[in-house]
Amino acid sequence: MSTSPLVIENDAISALALEVTQAVLAKGDEAQAIMAEESGPLALAQALSDFFQIAGALEQGAARLEQDELDEFCAHGLDLLDRLAFLVRKLEVMDKRGAVARLFASMGVWVARRGATIDNLEGTADGFGMIVNGTSSPEDLRILCWLMDEVIGSASTRLQLDEERGDAWRPWRVINLNMGIAATRSLDPKLMERTFDSMGRRLPNDMAGFLADGMRQAMFQNVPDEVRDVMRRCAEQWPSGAPH
Repeated sequence: MSTSPLVIENDAISALALEVTQAVLAKGDEAQAIMAEESGPLALAQALSDFFQIAGALEQGAARLEQDELDEFCAHGLDLLDRLAFLVRKLEVMDKRGAVARLFASMGVWVARRGATIDNLEGTADGFGMIVNGTSSPEDLRILCWLMDEVIGSASTRLQLDEERGDAWRPWRVINLNMGIAATRSLDPKLMERTFDSMGRRLPNDMAGFLADGMRQAMFQNVPDEVRDVMRRCAEQWPSGAPH
């Protein structure tokens, strides 16, 4: 039986952050040498603990923040995860890369569900990409698709304007493409149609290439006719070389 690929609860996210932090702290002096004392691993561990304590109060309704305070608080949490991920990369704690991916993806959804605006999408987009790439269950892929849509819906106006189109690895593009990949691999025709319609509004310049690649892969895979039909209909709406 498939289980949810992510748990979007503060206690679970906090436990995941603690797991990664302990792995970093185990590196001792090597970790400390990478960052200054005031922003080193011990200070980061304390900052994360403080963040999740307040996050727990918000989740339980025991605390409340105004919108600008909430946006700032959630941005702070994502920044802390950026610092933790930086240490994991620099220290080459390779066995925690999957945990970092789940941590970022879960945090992105948690932030979205609190009603905060997300302006720092990089870690969350990369995290979802890694999770989607390692997921084969159609049900899990459907869930991941909907979770990414929640995050995308909370992205800032700056991100949604997508003005940095020269960067193929920009987080806005990465998370939208991975949402499309998850929908396609779920083999759910209705989900695919809804997702491709959303992608057409969000990434119009990428649709022709995305659908053409999907059609090529479908030719060599045993996929239901309904899935091929969706791919074909959408590809006809976004022909290669047509202006959008």
